[in-house]
Amino acid sequence: MQRNSKTRRGVLTVAGGALVALAGCSNSGGQSGTPTETGTESGEMASTDTETAEPTETEAEQATEDETETPMGGDAMLRVAHLAPDAPNVDVAVDGTAVLTDVPFETVSDYLSLTTGEHQITVTPTGGSEAVFDQTVSLASGRQTAAAIGEVSGQNQAFTVTLLTDDAGTADTGNTNVRAVHTIPDAPAVDVTSGETVIADMVEFGDAGEYVTVPSDTSTVELRPDSLANDEEPVGTFSVDLTDMAAQTVFATGYLEPSGGQPEARLVVATDAEPDGMTGGTETGTGTATPTGTSSGM
Repeated sequence: MQRNSKTRRGVLTVAGGALVALAGCSNSGGQSGTPTETGTESGEMASTDTETAEPTETEAEQATEDETETPMGGDAMLRVAHLAPDAPNVDVAVDGTAVLTDVPFETVSDYLSLTTGEHQITVTPTGGSEAVFDQTVSLASGRQTAAAIGEVSGQNQAFTVTLLTDDAGTADTGNTNVRAVHTIPDAPAVDVTSGETVIADMVEFGDAGEYVTVPSDTSTVELRPDSLANDEEPVGTFSVDLTDMAAQTVFATGYLEPSGGQPEARLVVATDAEPDGMTGGTETGTGTATPTGTSSGM
C-alpha cells in the first residue's frame, strides 16, 4: 500500500501576550459565522453645464488609498477555518475591513476573492478589542485556507494559524478527492484511513495529507496511531458524507480525551471545489461527524 507524503504548510504563530485576551473571552458557540459586506460603492462626481469639478491632488490620493484598502476580487481565494477547540467565537478582518463576524468553533467560511500578494489578517475575539492574530500573509493565486488551530490554554498545542494550499481539481463520477488535516491538540501523529485506503499517513498536528481519490460512497473514516503497518486499532471511527466528483478537506478536530466540557473529537468536512455545472458551485461549510466507535487515548 503506497503511503502519502504530507503537504507543506505555512505556520503563522501568535504572540503569547495576545492569548490572554482570547482566553478571557467566553465562547458563545453554536452560531454561524456572519459574513460582512466588504464592497464599497463610489458615488459619481456631480457636474454643471459650465464646468466639471476636478478632484484635488489630496482627494485623488485619498480615493486611491480607499480603493486599495481592501483589494477584493482578485485571483487569490482565501477561506478561514476556526478549529481551535478551546477558543471563543472570533471576528476576522482583511486589511482592516471586517469580513467575518462571530465565527464559532468548527466553522469554515466561504472563499473570499482577494488580489495576490500581501494582506493583513486580523483575528479578534468577538466582543473584544485586542487581536489574537494580526500578521501579514502572502497569498498566491488559487485557493487557500487560513486555519486557526491549537489551544489558547497551550496545554497540548500552542494557538497558531496555519496556511494551507487547497486543490481546485475535481474527481471523476463516483469518486471524491479527499485530504485530511490533523487539528486534534491531544493526539500525536496519526494515520487517516478508510478501510484499506490510506488517506493520509504520519500526519503531525497542523499538517495536511495530500489529496487521495476515494469512492464517493465512503461512509467512515478511521484515525489510527501512526505505524508502518497501518494495522493499529483505530482511536476513533467517524461517519462521513462525501460529495460526488468534488474535492474536499476533512479536518479532524476536538479532543480525543475531552474534559470539563471540551468538545469531543469530530470531523469537519469542507468542500474545496465542485465540478462545473453543479448547483451551488464552490461552497464551504461544516459537517460534524459523530464517532461511531469508542475513542481511546494513544
